[in-house]
Amino acid sequence: MFKTYRHAELSPAAIFGEPSTRHWQFIELVLHHPWFYVELVRDHGDDIVGSMLMIPTVPILQQMLSELDERSWFAQAHLMSPGHMRGGSDWVMEPLEEVSIAEDASGTIEGYIYKVASGACYSTNHSPLRDKLKVREIIFSAERDLRVRQ
Repeated sequence: MFKTYRHAELSPAAIFGEPSTRHWQFIELVLHHPWFYVELVRDHGDDIVGSMLMIPTVPILQQMLSELDERSWFAQAHLMSPGHMRGGSDWVMEPLEEVSIAEDASGTIEGYIYKVASGACYSTNHSPLRDKLKVREIIFSAERDLRVRQ
């Protein structure tokens, strides 16, 4: 989850458009857990506008995918992964190809598998049997879920 602070809130929010929205100078990520940086494109009829979303978890990504329609779509998606997921120390942003629910040989759900454009696969599962995980369900697929911005 992302954390916000009152002193970082920009005001008045109404100068940016919708009075019901709030704007922040910065946000904080407390947990060192992967998250997604996704372009949401909206077709307003007379204008097509894209904005970038910072999505903190797979369930929220899945929920947002279910809410897309012919007038709103994802144009690009990136995985932001902490170093410990890749055996390093720095955060890295990579184009996202796929997010899947992973299960072990007995069918027990063991977390998620993240596949990026380079072909590398990462998992939040730290078990020594991590390489034996199987895909139970594909939550996100760039081929299926991304549309070219027109």
